[in-house]
Amino acid sequence: MEKGFGEFFRSWWRQPFDFDWTERHFRSRGFQRVHQVFIGAFALLYGVTATLTANSELLDGGPPGAQVIVMVIAVSSTVLGVIWIVGPWPSATQSAGFVVYADLAVVAVIFCCADAFTAMPGLALLAANGIYVVIAHGPRALLAHLVFTTAAFAYFYGMALYQETATPEITTVRLLVLMPTVIGVPVIVQSYLLALRTGAMDALHDPLTRLYNRRGFDSDVTELVPTGSGRIGVLAIDVDKFKAINDSHGHDAGDRVLVAVADAARDAVAQSGVRSVSARTGGEEFVIVADAEPAVMARLAERLHQALAASAAAVVPTVSIGVATMRLDGHDVRTAVRALVEHADQAMYRAKHAGGNQTVVAEPIVPD
Repeated sequence: MEKGFGEFFRSWWRQPFDFDWTERHFRSRGFQRVHQVFIGAFALLYGVTATLTANSELLDGGPPGAQVIVMVIAVSSTVLGVIWIVGPWPSATQSAGFVVYADLAVVAVIFCCADAFTAMPGLALLAANGIYVVIAHGPRALLAHLVFTTAAFAYFYGMALYQETATPEITTVRLLVLMPTVIGVPVIVQSYLLALRTGAMDALHDPLTRLYNRRGFDSDVTELVPTGSGRIGVLAIDVDKFKAINDSHGHDAGDRVLVAVADAARDAVAQSGVRSVSARTGGEEFVIVADAEPAVMARLAERLHQALAASAAAVVPTVSIGVATMRLDGHDVRTAVRALVEHADQAMYRAKHAGGNQTVVAEPIVPD
């Protein structure tokens, strides 16, 4: 069914955004370094542009100290470009600071020029800033950037009309050529990314519980613990007598049970305060992988039992849980998780055979 503009913009505005998820996505696909080089190259381009502006006649008759301001921007942009290329990926706060700097730097250089009409094309650099905001920070940050961009265009358009370097018609044509590109392109890119991101997220998540599916689990779990360090643990979870629930109460009740288990898993992880990845890996089977010690994993399992016992679902489920842990000691995370899931599954089946609604902890795996 075709969506109207209102529904589209509501989806656009409410789109969830996770800066850390974007970083992990780039890194897992091998694109992080490429993006850093591209962004660093644009920052170096800003530095070159500011240097050429400072050594041209564009600043003649501009505000006092214009050349100093522009040269400071030239040097700082160059330094930021080098940091982007050779340094680590920034934190969300550092990235937001970079966006603010980039927008202010572009406008400051143009403000230092004596002739607003001649300098107006420099506002096109704000389009590159907008694309970065779309990729790294999502729709709300993009809206703030577009408000700033619109205000900058209004100011320099008014200054160009006041200075009368060109006729009002030519000045207006310049404005109308620049604005659709600088403002429209980021919006269009954001709308396409919304569709692509929604599709990608749907492909990685179970539609019923909104936990990861097996594909999403495999994609995200390698980012949980740095390879070669830390202890990692797995909970293998299976709903007790799930077929009987479906047969006695219907599949809708069975679906509500699965949602209740997923919600309980989220609550238990949140209470434990551990870095983790949770997934529905089969019909009534779930897996939680956490960066945690054995005692923490045992408490996590106990919290899951307690959360389910307090569930308000019409059919209160119980689960059998198997726990397995190991220290990585240089082993690959993906390989370690596969081994842990197998051991946790075996412990979980022992819990089921013992009557269910309990946790069995496997002996810690000793790496080869």
